[in-house]
Amino acid sequence: MKRNYFYLFVAAVAFIEVVIFSVSVDIVDPLPSVLAIILGILGIYFVRMHLDEVIEDERTQKITEITALRTLQISWVGLFLFALWIIIEALGEEFRHFNRPLGIFGFRLLAILAGIIVLYVALSIYYNKKYGV
Repeated sequence: MKRNYFYLFVAAVAFIEVVIFSVSVDIVDPLPSVLAIILGILGIYFVRMHLDEVIEDERTQKITEITALRTLQISWVGLFLFALWIIIEALGEEFRHFNRPLGIFGFRLLAILAGIIVLYVALSIYYNKKYGV
């Protein structure tokens, strides 16, 4: 199996697990979720053993680093806009009718996003000191 097909397989397993988790919540039974996670891990492990290509070399590691950084940046901006949209939606027509649970969720999401930025900066400082850049 080629590396790109392996990544597609992992994405498909993640999507299927989200669907199973949703069904598990609907039927109020955690067993399907637990089984799906265990089977997903085993499936990815066995498929990874049958890869035709080397998974990691310098070029693929650099591509992975760039991809991870862009994913973080795009996800952060998207979640930031989503959190602002939630807060604006919670405000409604007037400030007097603030939907408190929805608004609190939006502010908590903003706090998590701020934490992600702090973590990114802290790790950036750490690795700059470690590797002398």
